[in-house]
Amino acid sequence: MTQNLLPDFPPGVPHDPVPTSTSTSRRRVVVADDHLVVVMGLRKVLESEPGVYLVATATSISGLMQVLREAPCDILVCDYSFDGDTEPDGLQLLERVRRLYPDVKIILLTAHDDVMIVQQALRLGVVGFLSKVSEEFSSLSTIIDSILDGKIYLDPKTSEQMMQHMLTNLTPGGSPPSAGLSPREMEVLRLFARGMTVTEIAQYTDRSLKTISSQKKNAMIKLGARNDVELLNAFRQLS
Repeated sequence: MTQNLLPDFPPGVPHDPVPTSTSTSRRRVVVADDHLVVVMGLRKVLESEPGVYLVATATSISGLMQVLREAPCDILVCDYSFDGDTEPDGLQLLERVRRLYPDVKIILLTAHDDVMIVQQALRLGVVGFLSKVSEEFSSLSTIIDSILDGKIYLDPKTSEQMMQHMLTNLTPGGSPPSAGLSPREMEVLRLFARGMTVTEIAQYTDRSLKTISSQKKNAMIKLGARNDVELLNAFRQLS
């Protein structure tokens, strides 16, 4: 029976023990997204699957980390961006989960089909990508099975975006190359595009102002941007 742990994982609420991999063949899944409607939708899909045990859901990063500490799972279906959260999201969140829970396989929810995010996440070991506008949500159970069998899953929309990106970069005169951007530079640009200042990014990522300024400057050089407006335009064209 799925535990009622919505929206986060409050202490003392679970009343059934979480199954272990040796006590059940059901796949243990955790869902984390800052949009409650997404969590509810995924919850509804997963609760209808007899082979899936929905361990818990979370709508914040702190809630997610508490879930992972207290309730083991096989699969984490997780948003990339937690807008307004006080803890770092994006690549830093993925790095954190991968470092602390290397056996948990991550399916990343993406809202904008950002190819650069997919590429960087693949390097970190993320094994599944599901667009929030995809029609594949109803097949989530099958996708989970595929991932647990050792495969990498990209939904059709994300896969198409990846192919278009590859073809564009192979075409002379196409969009400016973006492979030279480091993961940290990509994160700085993402947060900058969100409206954060360099100082705010430094505080948010717990890095020095000098480091963030240097990463932003390096990104401008690599993308051929002469000012902030050109930098934002170049960043938005990467996907």
